Amino acid sequence: MATTNTLFVLGPLGNSPPATLYATLDTIADASTPNATIPVLDFDATTAEWAHWHLTMPSHYDGGGLTISWKGGTDNTSVGTLILDMRMVVIADATILTGDLTIDGAHTSISDTPPATPINKMNQSTTGTITHSNAGSPSAGDKLVFSAVRDVATDTNTGDLQLLEILILET
Repeated sequence: MATTNTLFVLGPLGNSPPATLYATLDTIADASTPNATIPVLDFDATTAEWAHWHLTMPSHYDGGGLTISWKGGTDNTSVGTLILDMRMVVIADATILTGDLTIDGAHTSISDTPPATPINKMNQSTTGTITHSNAGSPSAGDKLVFSAVRDVATDTNTGDLQLLEILILET
């Protein structure tokens, strides 16, 4: 596989929320008649909220690292930095599914600073990387859990993060 080929595009509707502390599925309506609704995941500004996606590594994956970016905005005019922390975990053969999968382990932080206006203007974040070994050393066909959590302890944006999608490329 050539580098920077797309492995996954993760949208709000494919998210499998955890039992607690989950980002809320929401919609943004455009100004058309009739209104088009755009699904987003709403991450609170003060509580660390999570989103999970259950994936299977595609057959064309060559075992490289991952380059990740996200698209989203904020629901207010705050120009503070938005930070999403992301992690991938392999669910390997003989994994105890009720055990600690370490989904809350070390994450890669990826940030964006949205413009003040207009509200809900979608921006693409900077990119971050997860090495092959930090992703659990996945192989083609492996079952994976990908997580994203808003880093409310570090980011400075006072609005809710409206997540449109996460893009994962092999590098």
